[in-house]
Amino acid sequence: MDGYYDWVKEHINEGAPLNEADHCGDPPLLLAAGNGHTAVCDLLISEGADIQQAGLMKDTPLQRVAHNGHLQTVRFLVENGADVDALDMGDNTALHWASMRGHVEIVNYLLQNGANKNMKNAQDKLPIHMCQAVWSDSYKYVKECLA
Repeated sequence: MDGYYDWVKEHINEGAPLNEADHCGDPPLLLAAGNGHTAVCDLLISEGADIQQAGLMKDTPLQRVAHNGHLQTVRFLVENGADVDALDMGDNTALHWASMRGHVEIVNYLLQNGANKNMKNAQDKLPIHMCQAVWSDSYKYVKECLA
C-alpha cells in the first residue's frame, strides 16, 4: 500500500502469500495498484501474484487503479494482461470507474485497448452515464471520449 519495494521484496522472500487478502479484504496487488506503485506491481506479478486477484468488492487491480487515476499503473497492468472488461460486484468495469472519476487519459487508454463502452453495470448504466459533475469537472471531456 505504501510502495515500499524493499519491504515487499523482503516479505516475499520470507514466504508472504501473494494472493491472500489482508484484514480489510484486499490482496497485495490490489493495494499496490490502487496506490499507483507500479514497481511493486511488477515485483508482485513477477513473483507469481494473480493479475486478476480481487478484493472484497470483487474489484481487480485494474479497476482500483482506474478509479484512483494512476495512468502509468493502468498501462502496466493492461500490458501485462489485465482483463479490461472484468466486472466487480456491481458489474462495473475499469471504464465505468475511470469515467465516473473523470480520468480522461485512462478512459482513452482503456478504449484504445479494447474496453467495451457498451457494457452496462448492475444499475443498467453505461460508462458514459457515470460521468457526473459531482465527481469531476472533467466529466464533459470523458463524455466526449465515450460518445
